[in-house]
Amino acid sequence: MVARLFRSGLTLLAVFVVVWIAVIVWWQSVNRMPTTADIFTYLLLLPLGMIVGYWVIKRAVDGIRSNVAAGRELSAAAPAAARADAQPADAQDTTRQWRAVLLASALRAPAGGDAASVVEAVQANAQPGLIDVQGVGQPVFAAPVDGLDTEDLRAELRDQHPDLDWPDERLRALALAGQVAEELAAHAVAHAPQPAESEATRLIVTALLPREWTPQQQAAADAWLRQRIAQMWPADHLTIEPIAAKGDADALLLLDRATQGVNRASDTPVLRMVLVSDSLVGPSAVEHLMQHEQLFEAHRQHGRVPGEAAAGVLLCAQDMAQRLMPAALAGDAPPAESFTITRASVTRLDAPTPDRGQPQLKALGEAVGHVLDTLAAAAAQSTHDALPAGQADGDGASAPISVAGVVSDTGMHPVRTVEVARVFAERLPALDVAADLLPVGTPCGYVGAAGPLLSVVVAHQLSQQTSKPVLAITANDIQQRGAIAVVPSLT
Repeated sequence: MVARLFRSGLTLLAVFVVVWIAVIVWWQSVNRMPTTADIFTYLLLLPLGMIVGYWVIKRAVDGIRSNVAAGRELSAAAPAAARADAQPADAQDTTRQWRAVLLASALRAPAGGDAASVVEAVQANAQPGLIDVQGVGQPVFAAPVDGLDTEDLRAELRDQHPDLDWPDERLRALALAGQVAEELAAHAVAHAPQPAESEATRLIVTALLPREWTPQQQAAADAWLRQRIAQMWPADHLTIEPIAAKGDADALLLLDRATQGVNRASDTPVLRMVLVSDSLVGPSAVEHLMQHEQLFEAHRQHGRVPGEAAAGVLLCAQDMAQRLMPAALAGDAPPAESFTITRASVTRLDAPTPDRGQPQLKALGEAVGHVLDTLAAAAAQSTHDALPAGQADGDGASAPISVAGVVSDTGMHPVRTVEVARVFAERLPALDVAADLLPVGTPCGYVGAAGPLLSVVVAHQLSQQTSKPVLAITANDIQQRGAIAVVPSLT
């Protein structure tokens, strides 16, 4: 802040000095003796008018840029949402009851390298500090992952792709993705050691990459991730699907697609990994936020705090999980050892999220309601199946669903904070908004497309701690809203 004021002061002084020199030289060239009115007009009003005019024009241009950027973001996000949950969930759709077994989850975030650390940071109300991301002596609020070294990765990519330029934030995102991918691949090997070749399990990795990456960078990231995972998993039984993000809720759409995928009949056993990584901790990303007036500052509470994170989950079908870990699912071990995820529900706001004013509650409320209805229907069906044959036809009331908490990807944005809190209070009145709502964006900052899956991994941790369902919701996108639940397998 001090550096910015100093630079602004120097700029104003330079304008006055240049105008004074030009006017004095002009007066001397025409041999003019200035009057008091001339001095007041040319030496005071003229430079002030130039400064005010520049400020007005700059504000107008920045406003146009912000509107154009918002329009592009909105139009880019629209296709993904339209393809998936643009329409309300069909209550008669039996596939809405499908679940996928959550074999493992992993994350890398500013608050720590595991979900428990993120939970502790949120509960402690930890917040990002000031960091000179651009290296120009002008610190901004940012949330980097500590100890992340990208120099070896930079050298490796330079050797393999000398024609590609890798800004710091893109290197950091790829490095984080590699760490999470390796951890989940190790879990895949532990859960499904390769049997005979004809029965070998196929690992399908869906990698969601930041929207700003070029196709060449996406291809390079695909090859690099494939090389890392192939060190642990046979390359001929490995499929990697790199996908560029269109909206901040895309991770939930891909997670929902993976849940449907593991539930469809297949001749080959399949494990599915969904991986997403994003970073805004770099000079280019911070400059972009500043140019579009989206950087969080004391006078811009609706701005974004640059953060970074990677998150991933490893999924399989329930019948496959029974073969991989029969004891846990058969009841010989505590139920909390195995967890499932529900189908995701993704909806859209009628208009983009405003920076000020009242929030729109309908879209997020519908998404949360769909997930709660799915949990209630599953519980009712379980109760019905457990009744004796004579009582099964009666009106057996099932116990209400007990949700332990909600994890959101939101941070300090005032409108989104109110939106999430009000939907939370309306849909889950038995819970405490201060204790049971965990906004991971508070300690981790804005992490782009990684936010929703980061919330899912943290929800997995909370569900392990409480042995109850935990909801993960996303409200960071300009218009997309979504929800999903992590549930103990026997719930």
